[in-house]
Amino acid sequence: MADTLVLDRNYIPSNLCSWEDAVKLVYEGVATVVKEDEGGRILHSSRFTIGMPRVIVVKNAWKRKVRAEVPFSRRNVAVRDNSECQFCGHFLRTSEYTFDHVIPRSQGGKSSWTNLVLACGRCNTRKANKSLEECGMRLLQTPVRPKRTEDKYRFRLKINTLRPEWKEWSSWLYWNVELEP
Repeated sequence: MADTLVLDRNYIPSNLCSWEDAVKLVYEGVATVVKEDEGGRILHSSRFTIGMPRVIVVKNAWKRKVRAEVPFSRRNVAVRDNSECQFCGHFLRTSEYTFDHVIPRSQGGKSSWTNLVLACGRCNTRKANKSLEECGMRLLQTPVRPKRTEDKYRFRLKINTLRPEWKEWSSWLYWNVELEP
């Protein structure tokens, strides 16, 4: 189970690992502990005692694996849509983002690259739980799965649950983690 957040040396989340791997990295001097388990869990061995690591920072850069596909995340949907409402074209600040399912989930639509678009609050409310035909709206561009070759899609973490020790990075993680389909 990956329950330790790994930060690069710039304190930006770069990976997840198990607590066992985190302890090994700390013991080997490759990483240092930034946050320990809030529950106060302590790990004891014959050589040292350490609090259960929940956030570590690596001392040197790690090579990141290049994925064949762009991760499906809120940030990457916003990047694909150029921070514009896909119904009216209005430029949106991050605080104004809402996401709309082209085919509503109530009608069997899934969260996917081809069914999720960025929308302003006004357009999202107007479309509500209806199909495009039912509400008389149309998209400015058809939502597509982006190609990996585009440089603007870089992040690759997939997190199912945010641990309380990660709260300092929660806003950043919210926008960058991979979404479940």
